[in-house]
Amino acid sequence: MLIISTLFSCTPEAKEELNAVNNEVTFQRNVESFMNFTKEFRNENIDVVMDMFADSALWSPPEYNSYSWKSKDDLREGLTNYMNNFDELTFTPGINLPEDNVVDGFWGGSRYRSDGDNNTSSLSSANPNNLRVYGTWSSIHTESGKKTYSKWYAIVNFNEAGKIVRFNDWFNVDGLQVQINE
Repeated sequence: MLIISTLFSCTPEAKEELNAVNNEVTFQRNVESFMNFTKEFRNENIDVVMDMFADSALWSPPEYNSYSWKSKDDLREGLTNYMNNFDELTFTPGINLPEDNVVDGFWGGSRYRSDGDNNTSSLSSANPNNLRVYGTWSSIHTESGKKTYSKWYAIVNFNEAGKIVRFNDWFNVDGLQVQINE
């Protein structure tokens, strides 16, 4: 009985601290999962890559498409296209700042977010399953042998089982063609 009453009498600060520890573990698991995605993408293991996504996963591709979500099958097709046209697909996490300063490329949750209503204040979210990723993809265009680079940003949402359920990514798609044509 003493143990039960002790557990239920945790102060809000203690509960917040315990929650922060659990959030950090989940965040680190999601970062590791994402980095495993990049490794398997480089190795062109499409089946392993796609197993990292929930069956109900939705994708918002980097090119403008009227903000419509695409299916997991569409994502598979897009990733396969990159695998067929580029080799040595490598992701380097981090945000490059002036004077060779690179900061971490992974952020979980957000300190502030807008709820879309200008009459209310921003809300914070500590959800570690909402991962923001910054970095650079490099590759070699298979046909031309040209080295390419793309600054990249994504919001990757994981479910409680550690599967990716939403995948939003942004980069200059046309920039790849410009680099290949140079």
